[in-house]
Amino acid sequence: MLLYWLVAFILYNIIYGASTWQLYKNAGRKAWEAFIPFYNFWIGLDLIKRPKWWIILFFTPIVAPIMWWVYWVDFGRSFGKRTWTDAILMVVTVGLYSFYLNYVEKPDYEGPEERKGTFIAALLFAVVLATLVHTWFIQPMVVPTGSMENTIKIGDALFVEKVSYGIRVPFTPIGIPFSEFINRKAYVDQARLPYMRLPGWRDLKANDIVVFNYPTDSAFDAIDRKDAYVKRLVGMPGDSIEFDNSVLKVNGKPFIPKKDAWVQHSYLVISKVPFSPQLMYENYGLLEGTDFGVIGRSDNQYTYIFKALTKSMAEDFKRNPNVISVDQKITPKGQKDERKYANGQIDSTYTIFPLDKNWNQDNYGPLYIPKKGDVVKLDKNSITQYYNIIKNYERNDLKIEGDKYWINGKETNQYEIKQDYFYMIGDNRNQSLDARFFGYVPEENIIGRPIFVWANMNGMFEPAPNKFIWSRFMTSINNDNPDKKSYGLYVLIALIAFFTWDYFRIKKKKAKEGNKN
Repeated sequence: MLLYWLVAFILYNIIYGASTWQLYKNAGRKAWEAFIPFYNFWIGLDLIKRPKWWIILFFTPIVAPIMWWVYWVDFGRSFGKRTWTDAILMVVTVGLYSFYLNYVEKPDYEGPEERKGTFIAALLFAVVLATLVHTWFIQPMVVPTGSMENTIKIGDALFVEKVSYGIRVPFTPIGIPFSEFINRKAYVDQARLPYMRLPGWRDLKANDIVVFNYPTDSAFDAIDRKDAYVKRLVGMPGDSIEFDNSVLKVNGKPFIPKKDAWVQHSYLVISKVPFSPQLMYENYGLLEGTDFGVIGRSDNQYTYIFKALTKSMAEDFKRNPNVISVDQKITPKGQKDERKYANGQIDSTYTIFPLDKNWNQDNYGPLYIPKKGDVVKLDKNSITQYYNIIKNYERNDLKIEGDKYWINGKETNQYEIKQDYFYMIGDNRNQSLDARFFGYVPEENIIGRPIFVWANMNGMFEPAPNKFIWSRFMTSINNDNPDKKSYGLYVLIALIAFFTWDYFRIKKKKAKEGNKN
């Protein structure tokens, strides 16, 4: 893949030189300077009087197409082509309009026109800056589902930092900025890069809350175009995972989540009187119909299903004199979680992983998590466990005929794992589509970790009485501190201070310019 990019880069430089050498001469430069990779762009930036560091942006994924359009429009303007028609021709032809200028018109070099701040220029600068931050440093994300409720709530607007684990270079570097919010298909699929990650300063650790690309998303083949999920990392490469009557165990020992984790399970609660929906929401944030509801009723007895209660919440119900019983809803061993289509075919999205195991959300495993360098044996008992790894995640040609396996045309009964894998689980254990269903998460799918909740837009995703949960605004997460503190007031003070300073700065600048005139 990198070889294709190298060939494309060389071809582009040849095309660039062929379309500009005469124009370079007209500008007092040497014709050969238009053909030398990197140096030609350096000279070009000098001709249009743009900062030399822009050359970095020309080769930065996602941002690069925007910068090249800006460059070509400026390049044409430096040779007197300053109409809207010229600009549109440069943009639509991606700079090939310069062939016409180079061989037909051969205009004289006039230098760049005097630049003044315009709305379009400011907007373009904002788009480029936001794209750089979004692609390489911090990505915003709004949580639409309750798989991590209440550790991370529905409607939480997160900042996901990408740097500490190591910045992942985009797999699809040519596309429309922020296309995941507009149209995730808006990218050039043929221009893919292999998996590359810049060095970070921390490794993934068990108990981290991690954002990653959903590995079995069949709608998109490109990894960075797959859905972004957020779960808790519970299983590291080389670990064994097990759920024993809903108790999560790692390497045979109970997994202890961080203190700010709200681990929740489903419960059946029988009460002498109906619960007040208002009190349920005020005391526990539970919505009738969404989080709980009556499933049975008889004389002086109401049976409720609560989809997600913490242990402390369940203890509160037990202490209520009107409550008869509180029992956790646990699927027994041997009962498989499985869903089928109308034609009887298994729906793998909502069927427990691996498909051939009689496991469920509450009684699962033990399951080994492979690590890079592991050599795994392939047979009828393991192939469903490693099928996605071999064929889809590590992109090998896998053929199966009975008990025989061919990988890349060679018959074998073993396979060496090429990257580390991780196991991600939702804190809302019975309402989470997680690794118990989609299996292992490859290292290359890791995006980053959420570090901050800057807002909560609860009303966008569920019919809640409170459209915004103000206590969630400007709070940190995954910090092992159950007593969350909002930094909203400090952020507000900082914004007021900044805009006040900026106002007087502009006012002072205008006063100086007025005195000069």
